[in-house]
Amino acid sequence: MSRSPWWFGVVVFPAVPALSILSGLASRAFVAASEADPNVGVGVASFVLGAVSFWAGLLVGAVVLVCLFGDVRALRRGSAWSPGVAWPLVGVAHLAGVVFPTAFLVSVPLLSYYLYGRRERVRDA
Repeated sequence: MSRSPWWFGVVVFPAVPALSILSGLASRAFVAASEADPNVGVGVASFVLGAVSFWAGLLVGAVVLVCLFGDVRALRRGSAWSPGVAWPLVGVAHLAGVVFPTAFLVSVPLLSYYLYGRRERVRDA
């Protein structure tokens, strides 16, 4: 890989869909706990888990976006591979996936392709 350390932040992109799924499951558990059995402990725990996983997904998505932008910029400055300037838009789509999960259908394969292409094209630069 390149000497640019930015790609380490891009590698964590699978955590965003995982946190989004966890947030959705916790929200469903909160609704189920509040409707069926008024167990306050389960309701509060599922609400906190849903809120924390949602905000953590936003935070990790922002880290992926910033690191993707930094990595593209570093590779364009001086490397064997010069990725297109449109790659950070994939990071924007990935960040939007926290609120609109269908965006993950585009961003996850493209980010996987980006990291694979980066590994293949930038060996010991």
